[in-house]
Amino acid sequence: MKRRAAVAAAALLVLASCRSAAPVPVPADPALVASAVANVLAARDAAWGPRRFKALYRGEVSPRAGVAVRGYLAVTWDGETLSWKASVPLAGSGRSGTLRRVGGEAGDLFPGLVEAADVLSALLGVPEDAPLGEGAVVRGGRVELKLPAGEGRAVLVSAAGEVTGLALPAGVRVELSPGAGVPRRIEVSGPDGRALLALESYGPWPEEEVPRG
Repeated sequence: MKRRAAVAAAALLVLASCRSAAPVPVPADPALVASAVANVLAARDAAWGPRRFKALYRGEVSPRAGVAVRGYLAVTWDGETLSWKASVPLAGSGRSGTLRRVGGEAGDLFPGLVEAADVLSALLGVPEDAPLGEGAVVRGGRVELKLPAGEGRAVLVSAAGEVTGLALPAGVRVELSPGAGVPRRIEVSGPDGRALLALESYGPWPEEEVPRG
């Protein structure tokens, strides 16, 4: 009886470890890769094409060391520069800043994200870089396409053809819930902590409208 119980316990441990293990990647079918790349390019053209918008997010940042911070994040985007203002400091001491499309640092917005291009990819819902088809794998039901910027960067495409995640340097991962114009939900997690943004409002930003101070 004891032997049977031990065998059953061992089987449960094996099953639990299999369930908790990270999904094993498998090479993606070429047709699936071509479709995923096409979907990412279409999403990129829509997100990074000429447009102006403003959005308001409800945010929560939980650093690896310290207490969780909750507040609101307002952003405006003119196609080249994103300006942001937070009701409370999120990942640092600043309450406002700008992120430029070309060059620049991320500032005090997300824990673990140090390059502006990576933050913009998360906020716009898709990287500006065209993904690579070489070496694509299927992991956890999503196609993982490498990005030319390297350092572990990749874009994750769901079976429905939507961009639902990003892999970024230093083990940072971004989970996205696609929406009309910008993601409805953005979750960033990595060694430095976790950040969650939930979209409250989104709309056009007329050129004549001056951001509130």
